Amino acid sequence: MMNKIFNNFFLLVFFLLFCFQFSQADSSKIYKKKYQNPIGVLNSFLWSDEKGGYIGLTSKVNILSRNLNNTIHPVSIDSFKIKIAFSKLQFKNQDDDNIISIFNAENLEIISKNISKGLLVANNFQDIIFQLVQKNKKEFIRTTKGIAFVESNSLNLVFFNINNCEQITKDNKRGFYRRSQIFPKKKKKCENNQKEILVTSTEGIYKKETNSEFNWLVFTPKSWQIKSLN
Repeated sequence: MMNKIFNNFFLLVFFLLFCFQFSQADSSKIYKKKYQNPIGVLNSFLWSDEKGGYIGLTSKVNILSRNLNNTIHPVSIDSFKIKIAFSKLQFKNQDDDNIISIFNAENLEIISKNISKGLLVANNFQDIIFQLVQKNKKEFIRTTKGIAFVESNSLNLVFFNINNCEQITKDNKRGFYRRSQIFPKKKKKCENNQKEILVTSTEGIYKKETNSEFNWLVFTPKSWQIKSLN
């Protein structure tokens, strides 16, 4: 009888440790290992596509001016509110006057839906990490990458890069594009220019100073209102 109780206890402990290991998984590291997306098993995976885009969970990212103790996850923010706030974001390269939305219509739908979902499944030691990829020309792709997290009543978005251009080549045997830094073609249309973030409305949207290579934006509930100033 005692042996049976001991065996059952051992199995329970093993099961809990197994679950804990998966719950603490870092999807950003797993993606680098090119693992498949086990969405039914691992909550750290939220979305991915064949172009190299993904949204998932990662361990908290410590950046300048951030207090890691201020994060409050899980939390509920409706995807429609996130979509409204993010739709106000634009950028321009510092060497030209073209103003472009940071998220196109497709990516805006993807990121708002999955950040909303991620904030519900994330624990207090995790951030939402995202990488969105757009293919502009046959040989070029544009990558936007960053993290999202919630502090108090504000949604925080930190960009690591915005619409950065990378060169890719097509693997004819496998039929997909891969990034290439070897023997690049002309880079005339593929510069990584410094980006300036613009907004269609400043209501409820603030910029916070952090590492010089990052852009940190704070969205309060006022930013979720539909009305914008043009």
